[in-house]
Amino acid sequence: MQSAPIPQALREMIEQQAADFAGAALAEAAERMSLSYRAGVAPRLDSALSRAAYAVTRMPATYGALKAASAELPFEPESWLDLGAGPGTAAWVAKCPATLVDSNGGWEDLREARRVHGDLTRLPVLQPHDVVSVCYALNELAERDRARVVEEAWTLAKRAVLVLEPGTTEGFRIVREARRQLVERGARIQAPCPQEGECPMGDGDWCHFAVRVERTRLHRQLKGGELSYEDEKYSFVLAVKGEAQPGAGRILRHPKIHPGLIELKVCGREGLRDERVTKKNKEAWRAARKSDWGGRWEVSK
Repeated sequence: MQSAPIPQALREMIEQQAADFAGAALAEAAERMSLSYRAGVAPRLDSALSRAAYAVTRMPATYGALKAASAELPFEPESWLDLGAGPGTAAWVAKCPATLVDSNGGWEDLREARRVHGDLTRLPVLQPHDVVSVCYALNELAERDRARVVEEAWTLAKRAVLVLEPGTTEGFRIVREARRQLVERGARIQAPCPQEGECPMGDGDWCHFAVRVERTRLHRQLKGGELSYEDEKYSFVLAVKGEAQPGAGRILRHPKIHPGLIELKVCGREGLRDERVTKKNKEAWRAARKSDWGGRWEVSK
């Protein structure tokens, strides 16, 4: 499983946001936010307290997922546009100037970047950027608004669009629909899919990945957890303009390791398949021993 260390500057910013509030108040705000998420409702982040609770409990995980997904970019972007930017997590991931679009003006002091006030359902006039990302935002919109945002993201992207949602059945459904829409517009899929045809994932199953994110002491306190980390599950699609380099396959589950046998669930160019790798194929065996959930699989048996 991938891991995403939190930059020290981001950690300090989160601690600074939380410093003005008592632990009990932050815990209550975090619990209200968690209840909203479980009910499928976007939490109200209209106070400094609620935004601080979000920064402590959700921003590290969002950073980890976006960092892991953006590692699939086949180029170094020179500009980045994030739609529905929230606290500006994308600006911590991007290694280039970032433009952050969000309707919540309370986030503006959290990260030095170009901020644009705008609702995703009524985007202002924006300039094209190399990368346009929409992360953990489409799930808060109606179906018709999602399609419009994906269309605008594609129009504004010079080189790539990244859509990322929670790694749930609903999050995957939203990502799969965005994928279909982007392919219809001529996009090439860079990740995670090895092909641009219809997604082979059957009903009741979903394509998602995970990244391990370290927890601070305050994070553990607010979530009532003991572990020093949490695993953030996410679904995503990275679409590019021009040639893509998707790889031959993608590992969709944790490898199952047995004596002399490694089993892999792989999505390949011909659909889903189960790989059973033994020591007889030395090249495949070496690759399988190093393989992990979410990684590419380039070896044919």
